[in-house]
Amino acid sequence: MPENSKIDKEFEAQLKGKMGWKCACSLDIVDKKSSLKKVTCKKCGKTFKTDRDTELCFKCEKK
Repeated sequence: MPENSKIDKEFEAQLKGKMGWKCACSLDIVDKKSSLKKVTCKKCGKTFKTDRDTELCFKCEKK
């Protein structure tokens, strides 16, 4: 196997891994479900995403 071909295969494997694919040899993209939910602050009305059980944004929680 030529040197460039080996480097290309390694680069392709790293790239696919960074893109969230199951493995370097797979062409199927992993479907990841987000744990974030969309919440509207009860105090100021700002809409934000969080994984916590809260009804207030960070600024309103600090007040």
